[in-house]
Amino acid sequence: MIVLGIILGVILLILAMIGVGGSIQDKNRRAKCKNWKVGDKLALCRGKYNDILEHRKKEYAILNGWDLEHLYIDCGDNMTYQVNWSVMNFNKSATWRKNYEEAKKVMGCDPGFSGGVGESSIGRIYNGKPIDVMSEIECEVYLKKALEEEDYDTAELIRKRMEKFR
Repeated sequence: MIVLGIILGVILLILAMIGVGGSIQDKNRRAKCKNWKVGDKLALCRGKYNDILEHRKKEYAILNGWDLEHLYIDCGDNMTYQVNWSVMNFNKSATWRKNYEEAKKVMGCDPGFSGGVGESSIGRIYNGKPIDVMSEIECEVYLKKALEEEDYDTAELIRKRMEKFR
């Protein structure tokens, strides 16, 4: 009878530890993703999905959605993959938004760096600056300049960049 009580106690202890561990994991994930946005850039751990990124010559996966069990990512092939949280190394976009806001708070003005993350494979450059990393004010100035020069392709790229600030 005592042996049965000990076995039952051990089983209940294990179940309680699993329950507590799961709730701690959920709490940590909720805290981690509270400032995330759809479209954030994720750095991935080595593996299948990182290999897809490398094959597509991309540095980051795009976050399409998430829940407490899975992340929904695009690895540059316009397909959404449901993956475990363990695939993600960190959310680069959320980190840079946080860095930007902290620097802005301490400095009392806008920092000299963008709050967003650009791909390392640089896209179109206009007036010596990659469009992917232009600030909102730079976009407004360069959009006006591109329209004056009748460079409508560049103007369209700058407009798309400006949509990210809305």
